[in-house]
Amino acid sequence: MDVGRLRVPPGFQIRVFAETGSRPRMMAFSPGGVLVVTSQADGKVLALPDPANSGRAQRVVSVLDDLDAPHGIAFHKGGLYIAETGQVVRYDWDEATLRATRPRVLLQLPRGGNHFTRTLIFANGRMYVSVGSTCNVCREDDERRAAVLEFNEDGTGGRVFARGTRNAVGLALSPQTGTIWATENGRDWLGDDLPPEEINDLGKNGGDFGWPYCYADRTPDLEFSRDAAARCAQTIPPKFKMQAHSAPLGLAFYTGSRFPDEYRGDLFVAFHGSWNRSVPTGYKVVRIRVNARGDAEGIEDFITGWVAPGETRKGRWSGRPVGIVIAPDGSMYVSDDARESNGAVYRVTFGK
Repeated sequence: MDVGRLRVPPGFQIRVFAETGSRPRMMAFSPGGVLVVTSQADGKVLALPDPANSGRAQRVVSVLDDLDAPHGIAFHKGGLYIAETGQVVRYDWDEATLRATRPRVLLQLPRGGNHFTRTLIFANGRMYVSVGSTCNVCREDDERRAAVLEFNEDGTGGRVFARGTRNAVGLALSPQTGTIWATENGRDWLGDDLPPEEINDLGKNGGDFGWPYCYADRTPDLEFSRDAAARCAQTIPPKFKMQAHSAPLGLAFYTGSRFPDEYRGDLFVAFHGSWNRSVPTGYKVVRIRVNARGDAEGIEDFITGWVAPGETRKGRWSGRPVGIVIAPDGSMYVSDDARESNGAVYRVTFGK
């Protein structure tokens, strides 16, 4: 990966932390500070230790393999939790050996579908798991699809927390509101600029976020349903709207102290990049400015360069960002699942 083509704001530095040779997606830091990543396409979980804090992974360690599209990952109370497409599994984690053992299936999920990634997060004493839709736009037979599910920490007591979320790939806990915010990938085939991609605040009690009947600020999807207007009026509008077809995936609030103070509490979102658009968009990480009240106030580019002017939708790019995680030391890590990048994970710092 030619990291020299990537651009960050003045004062920031971006370097390759690891080339995994895999397809890294979501990431989490272990209790001891080791970065661990899922590789959905390869069915793997990898650890990237940097014991000398050099800013470069010492090696790539295979933690788990032969999994079924592992995507979501979290460490919680001594355990490693992995969300595969059809289940969530808890492992005992050994920091000294970087081994995950004694798998225990906590819950079963609806498998597959057009949107088959499953992301998880622990928040407010509960576990939340996102499940995407089976389709572009349709009525789902299983209420657990196109939803964010809520469970007890041990996987019991499951219920639908938020519905009408077509494909909420990223989940993050807001330090301002204490609620989960989620990326939302809107439907295709309404043109280059519809519908906008969304950030949703799932709130304290969840609710209905509109899909498949509406998009944007409760706009009825009349192409799908002629009687959608009444239903849309009862749904929850997005927290923030973004360029259509950007494919927002991972997101993270900046809670560290390594970046300048004005970045504290802001939201960073990875745009995986478009396919359903005549002119490509996305392929970057953006910063959404969030005020102390938890209101999203504006958006700007933070990392660009994975797609260059003149490159087209026909598979010409140098990388596709996916996951974002903030390290204990306040640096930012971004995963890239494009084959062209050799499975790169990047590290972003401020200053020398």
